[in-house]
Amino acid sequence: MRFLTPCVLLLAVACAHTPAPTSNSTSTPATTAPAATTLPSMEPPATPKPGWLMVYRADMLMRQGKHAEALPLYQQAWAAGNRKGDTAYSAACAAALEGRKDEAMTWLERSVENGFRDAEWMKQDEDLSSLRELPAFTALLAKLPTLPPHAEEGGGGNPELQRLMAEDQADRRPPAGPITPDHWKQIAERDQQRRQRVSELLDAGAAKTGADFFAAALVFQHGNALEDYARARELAAEAARRGHPRGLWLTAAAWDRWLMKAGQPQRFGTQYQLDKATGKMSLYPVDPAVTDAERERWGVPPLAEIRPQM
Repeated sequence: MRFLTPCVLLLAVACAHTPAPTSNSTSTPATTAPAATTLPSMEPPATPKPGWLMVYRADMLMRQGKHAEALPLYQQAWAAGNRKGDTAYSAACAAALEGRKDEAMTWLERSVENGFRDAEWMKQDEDLSSLRELPAFTALLAKLPTLPPHAEEGGGGNPELQRLMAEDQADRRPPAGPITPDHWKQIAERDQQRRQRVSELLDAGAAKTGADFFAAALVFQHGNALEDYARARELAAEAARRGHPRGLWLTAAAWDRWLMKAGQPQRFGTQYQLDKATGKMSLYPVDPAVTDAERERWGVPPLAEIRPQM
């Protein structure tokens, strides 16, 4: 299964085990900017998608191995209108782990109908191991490479922007070997090249859809300067306005990333930082003045439900 929230350096594709585009952490400690530095406030550019909180809670239960409790929440989110391929894929994982093979295949087929295309992940996902000998699973796996790319809400994407986003995400998947300073140096160099190319594409008017603006925002979210995160926030907000289902969350995450870089408490609770004492990623300090009601407007769960460590 793939987790939406997203792994230490990746943002959110399908079920609780699915690798998703992630933007909820950083590889290096935040550096403090001058205290006078501010980022203008903004209203949510869109409303949260139906069933988002149920999916979040189901993903948390999956991480805890509580598959039987997670499955009804995915079902409820689907019934509420959360018809994303990710949601259906997560439900398939939960059903398969509970030994409900027919139901798992139904959900897996729904995931493909609603945009899931990662054949390599489906092939290796241990949550689906009980399905691998089923003819229906084999047929579905063979069908995936023949399907056209899915144009999710927010419209189809500019091919080059989508490729740049895919490369950004690939760089943030756990490497086969140890993570070294040279590993991060090489990623930082590629990040800079991607930001330069995205800037050129934006200047040329290549971004037309929510998917385009989301891809551009995610590349800038993995920048290293305040202006990168400010631009990521604006691009993500435009993605949300144009209907991208993850644009609202990325807008909040970019805002939090900007605040962390500026040495200020984050608003929503999307950012983590390496705790050198424990070697773990710990939740970066959150502004106590920001309420859970405000988080809800931005598609972020209550603070008590946000994991203190990753």
